[in-house]
Amino acid sequence: MTACLLVRTVAFLQARFAALALGCVLALGGASATAVEKYELLGQPAPALVARDLKGENVRLSEHRGEIVVVSFWSGACSTCRAQLEALDRIAKTYGSAGLTVIGVNLDDNAPRAEKFARAQEVQFQLLLATAKSTGHDFRVDRLPMIVVVDREGVLRAAHREFKSSDEARYVRELRKLLDE
Repeated sequence: MTACLLVRTVAFLQARFAALALGCVLALGGASATAVEKYELLGQPAPALVARDLKGENVRLSEHRGEIVVVSFWSGACSTCRAQLEALDRIAKTYGSAGLTVIGVNLDDNAPRAEKFARAQEVQFQLLLATAKSTGHDFRVDRLPMIVVVDREGVLRAAHREFKSSDEARYVRELRKLLDE
């Protein structure tokens, strides 16, 4: 009986140590970011998206077929979202004439907070407020802010979760390649 208990205790401790070691490797960047951050919808047609903008007009992602579209998912409770929207506005101003469209999509359950946040943004692209409850799920949004990039044929070509200032240059590199296709 004692030997059995000892084997179980050792096995339990080995499993805990392995989990801890894996967590440390991931935290220190030892695992490939693409393996951890894989976006399962890449290469597939973008899900349908219909939402109202600040003027009450319906906007459809499908209306932008033939353009490269960046869809930014945001929330009024997300402080990083503001910085990402500002970066996307700079990119949209530079590449809009080349066929780039940026759309910001609210995923906040608090409609008054979302509208207040949206009206406070000084961006030139559309910020959409009223979205279907399934939108975040349909696009597999698992954290905010998050962007997806849709090509001219309506296919999801890139996804980026969260935002830091160095991401703006990466967005530009990827978008320029798509605009040149």
